[in-house]
Amino acid sequence: MQSLVRKKIRKTILKDTLDHFNISISPENFEILGEKALPEGFVDVFIKLKHPQGSNIYFLVEVKTGKVQSKDFKQLKGYMKEFGAECKGGILIAKEFPKKIYSELSSNILPIKYRFNQINKDGEYTYEQLLEALNLEVKK
Repeated sequence: MQSLVRKKIRKTILKDTLDHFNISISPENFEILGEKALPEGFVDVFIKLKHPQGSNIYFLVEVKTGKVQSKDFKQLKGYMKEFGAECKGGILIAKEFPKKIYSELSSNILPIKYRFNQINKDGEYTYEQLLEALNLEVKK
């Protein structure tokens, strides 16, 4: 799932993410990497400048396959804290965001809802078909 999400982020929501966090750098200047080991665990997707000058800009992405829980926000906030001021924001991608969870959102975490369009749970699909069917939507 994480490799699908990485590819889809660039194609669909990276520009919206940069706008949300008031970053006026072109999406082409960022690279989207897979899992990154941290002292507290593994962040699912790691976004950073390709060629930083001085300091870097990081976005950390956590992907949850089901419904978001409070512990998921705490986990992402912990990861973000490890990066300090260079971490400009976190992205939490999940299938469901319960209404009560929105009160826990802070301005530095962007919720993204995912779904697969026209997918039969019993069907077999290629990677390319799944990538095409994956829809990422910025939640407000």
